[in-house]
Amino acid sequence: MQPLSILALKNLCDSLIKERNERRSSGSEEICSLHSEKLKLFCLEDKQPVCLVCRDSEKHVNHTFRPISEVLSSHKEELNTALTSLQNKLKHAEEMKAECDKTVQHIKSQAEHTERQIKEEFEKLHQFLRDEEEATSLSSS
Repeated sequence: MQPLSILALKNLCDSLIKERNERRSSGSEEICSLHSEKLKLFCLEDKQPVCLVCRDSEKHVNHTFRPISEVLSSHKEELNTALTSLQNKLKHAEEMKAECDKTVQHIKSQAEHTERQIKEEFEKLHQFLRDEEEATSLSSS
């Protein structure tokens, strides 16, 4: 092969790869990674999209298939239901966390107040003991 035809072949391959990648990234129909065919069917047993070649392969013998468009709407509904449920659980968890944070802050505040009271009482007791000691030492002299 001549260098010019090798370069032309390389450019052609690069163009095909670029075109295939652009199709995949543009959101158009997905391509089967095994057979480079469009994924048009959904295998109900394996819960995955398949191409027509996959459908006829040994891996999917006696499996049930539906067009992706048919399965898409029911899966969207399931996902939306699950999403709503998860959002509700998240909201509830956030409310519970806020309530717990509030309780923690209240307990900390009570602990600080109790600590101040104890210190004040100990200071009063120390002062009383100092006063008693002083009075005792004055009366013994």
